Amino acid sequence: MIVVRAETIALGSEAPHQTALSDPGSAAWVGAALEAALHARAPAAYTSTPLLCQLAGRVGRELGIDAQSRELLDVAMRVRDIGMIALPDSVLLATTPLSPADWELVNRHPVIGQELLEALSVVAAAGEIVRSHHERWDGDGYPDGLHGDEIPLLSRVIAACDTFVAIARDRPHRRGMGAEAALELILQERGAQFDPVTVDALAASLPGHGGPAPAGNGAPPAATSRPPANRARPYTTQAPGKGLDLTTTIAEFDDVPALAPAYERALAASGSGTATVGELIAAVEGDIGLTIAVLRHAQSLAGRHPIDNVADAVIALGSADTLAAIKPLPRAEFPWRTSQLEVLMHRSLVHAQAVARATDRIARDLDLVNRDSVLVAALLHDIGKLVLGRAVPGYTGDSDRTTTPEARVRLERRAGAVDHAALGGLLLRRWGLPERLAEAVAAHHSAEAQNDVATYVRLADMVAHHAQGDAVDRAKMLDLTQLCGLSPHALREILFDLPHSGGSDRRRAGPSPLSTRETSVLRRLGEGKVYKVIAVELGLATSTVRSHLQHVYTKLAVDDRAQAVLLATEMGWI
Repeated sequence: MIVVRAETIALGSEAPHQTALSDPGSAAWVGAALEAALHARAPAAYTSTPLLCQLAGRVGRELGIDAQSRELLDVAMRVRDIGMIALPDSVLLATTPLSPADWELVNRHPVIGQELLEALSVVAAAGEIVRSHHERWDGDGYPDGLHGDEIPLLSRVIAACDTFVAIARDRPHRRGMGAEAALELILQERGAQFDPVTVDALAASLPGHGGPAPAGNGAPPAATSRPPANRARPYTTQAPGKGLDLTTTIAEFDDVPALAPAYERALAASGSGTATVGELIAAVEGDIGLTIAVLRHAQSLAGRHPIDNVADAVIALGSADTLAAIKPLPRAEFPWRTSQLEVLMHRSLVHAQAVARATDRIARDLDLVNRDSVLVAALLHDIGKLVLGRAVPGYTGDSDRTTTPEARVRLERRAGAVDHAALGGLLLRRWGLPERLAEAVAAHHSAEAQNDVATYVRLADMVAHHAQGDAVDRAKMLDLTQLCGLSPHALREILFDLPHSGGSDRRRAGPSPLSTRETSVLRRLGEGKVYKVIAVELGLATSTVRSHLQHVYTKLAVDDRAQAVLLATEMGWI
């Protein structure tokens, strides 16, 4: 249930720079004149303004903002993009994707807008609001990188409303997603891109979510019930075109195509009487489409908790049901890379496997209990790029290797108000996959928390990009390394080893009977460490280490440590 803060928000005490308009009547006239100038110079930037003003007004009332401040909000909303009039025609009227240099110019428009407004005393109060309307709650916005309550409240309202409408409605380079999908993405970014309280107020203001149905034809589209999931259309390598929209593309990726070689290996492993369960798990993990299909099938098992990794999914399903999950998938016969979409699919698969290898290495170095779950998040972290690849003409994902991953995500947000990480989280939720997996995918470019799957994937993504010769933010990578609990030496070893590594380790062939502590002790024993060293590393008494090993021998039905290590290694438990 959406909960909105009930008390009136006092703008003066929260943000002194937000003041009422000195002459609201004159300000409205000046604002209307500037709005008309923007409409004449940049029609695309103006199109949604009337709708946004209506929506922002309702959000302001939901937040308890007073009437004078709502007048200021209305003027600021109308002139939020007035700085665009200073941009060259090659940028302002472009019908193709902008270059990074072009985006640097676009990013100047809030500052230019502020300077223009503050030169006109009657609307000067809107200047600071306009300057900050592209800031993000998590501090990753522009132009000043403001964080949280440092951002003027009215700017936060504009940011949430503007992004919602931008996602919901058509834009020059893509079709809109509709109100429901737009709201899902906004809620997904609650506390990251957007102020949580403002998001709650926006949701409560929409028809169908507690808000009244607005009058007039320009009202925001009502959120409707989710369309039924469609089976995938036959896979095609047709280049994306302007007729596609994000909603249709999401439906088309209800089944993600599997690459034929991976499909054939999984088929052989599931139907073979000699293949181990571990070989089948490895085959499924070798392809994004197979991984998604098996995970989705596993969620339907009655009486089970959500399954967020391939190993548990295959073990729970068994070979026959795993085969049933993958058999209907459309297939891409061979990665010839003869179309833009095939290039993107192949690049995504190669990069996903590299990130999975880096993640697996990080998980092993940290002795993570949820290693298999982290691995799946790594495999699926860029799934949203496949949607953008079909819906947005010219989208190439990571083609610019001189720009960091975080910078490319910012370009995606500015170009279309939604990035591939957020789209990926939306896809996984619509497919019914576990929420923790969707959260990790959605946050894999912004997470900075200890013991967090998304943070491990973010670090592994940087490591993989570095290994592939791409630009990365080295200072941020070192910060994440420390946050994850790795030493700089361990990072150096991973960075050196990754380009030379082969496929993933043997996957576990069945559920392990060992506890987490018993597994840690046995793994160290397999590394040749003596009892005293193991005891020091794990903070245990030597007698406790011996006791754990006796339990291991009993559970595995073996006589000594050599047999225990051999069996656990063969089964993929250590």
